[in-house]
Amino acid sequence: MMDKQYSPWNRDLFADCAVCDIGVADMIFVSGMGSEDIDTGEILHPGDVGAQVRYAYDRIAAILGNNKSGFGEVARVVAYLTDMRHKDIYERVQGEYFSGLNMPVHSLVEVSALAWPGMLVEVEVTAVRPH
Repeated sequence: MMDKQYSPWNRDLFADCAVCDIGVADMIFVSGMGSEDIDTGEILHPGDVGAQVRYAYDRIAAILGNNKSGFGEVARVVAYLTDMRHKDIYERVQGEYFSGLNMPVHSLVEVSALAWPGMLVEVEVTAVRPH
């Protein structure tokens, strides 16, 4: 069984999250989250990578929370930055969300551009929530 969840602005583009029941656990796949406003899709915090990272992780926290999960159940993170010179800022903000937890598998990739002009970061996660 799979449940998909959407924000108002992206309903016709992609799901924010898909939850798959694999018997002993649910796998929670969170789409790449950036600084898109959940109602309008407008890019928030232009030019401020730290605020964009925080917004992305706040969105991820909300999606995980809505699915009775949290960062302690995240198994994998893939993050994309448009400029690797922001790596330290990204890692500092990310560390706040995983504070006190064992870090999951993580890939950090520099890309020339993201889906929308002004996006500086995009983060996707996969969590496993035992039944």
